[in-house]
Amino acid sequence: MKSLPDAPRDKSSRWDHILGLLAESKRLSVAQVAEQLGISESTVRRDFLEMERAQLARRTHGGLVAIDVAYSLATPPRSGGDGAAARERVATAAAALVDPGQIVGFNGGRTTTSTARRVVSRTDLDARDGAPGLTVVCAALNIATEAVLRPAVRTVVLGGVAEPYSFELTGPLATATMRDLWLDVMFVGMIGLDVQAGLTCNSDAEAGVTRTMISHSRRVVGLATAEKVGHRALAGICPIATLTDLVIAGPVDAELHEHAREHSVRLHEV
Repeated sequence: MKSLPDAPRDKSSRWDHILGLLAESKRLSVAQVAEQLGISESTVRRDFLEMERAQLARRTHGGLVAIDVAYSLATPPRSGGDGAAARERVATAAAALVDPGQIVGFNGGRTTTSTARRVVSRTDLDARDGAPGLTVVCAALNIATEAVLRPAVRTVVLGGVAEPYSFELTGPLATATMRDLWLDVMFVGMIGLDVQAGLTCNSDAEAGVTRTMISHSRRVVGLATAEKVGHRALAGICPIATLTDLVIAGPVDAELHEHAREHSVRLHEV
């Protein structure tokens, strides 16, 4: 098993690493995880117990095994270093913007996937009186698998054609489905973030579905890490001014600061 330098100690980040390891090996032992993360075996046992209760995995004697449905889709490589740490900072801050009971949308991408994982794992999302603790509208199949295992979360998946690398659902069926749905919060991941070009991605088909989701949401939250600032990809998603919030990890230059201020976009620097 690969070692994890600078392994996180907070529970959300630990769970993310454990789920990533499960996606690779399908089985983990208490001793392995304790040694790799540098934490006590009693902490690992508590994590395993809570993950089983959340239906993210199944405990065995002395370990944990993956639930097949949770890992039936390919998952992107979990790179270490500053990029992964920055995405997790964005995800943690963004998840705190969601209130229990809301309807929340996600497009595809590594940062939105991490954010979705943080959102659906919140402990305050209890279903009550038949109402879900949260409703998640997914434009990406891998995000749907993060949400559907949570009993308190209602998961809505857009129809359409699944893109092979991003797992995003595109085409007229996805757009038509979204036209009948309304969101409280839409989280938007991107490939590039530029003051002139706005938010951009590599697929015009994906951008079209995301634009429809944005137009049907009260609050629109962009999710970015610093290396995306100044970069322009092929297809425009929306201008920065369309956002209500931008959560960004890393240094933010004066031009982006001023642009956000001029257009009343709340900037969350993490």
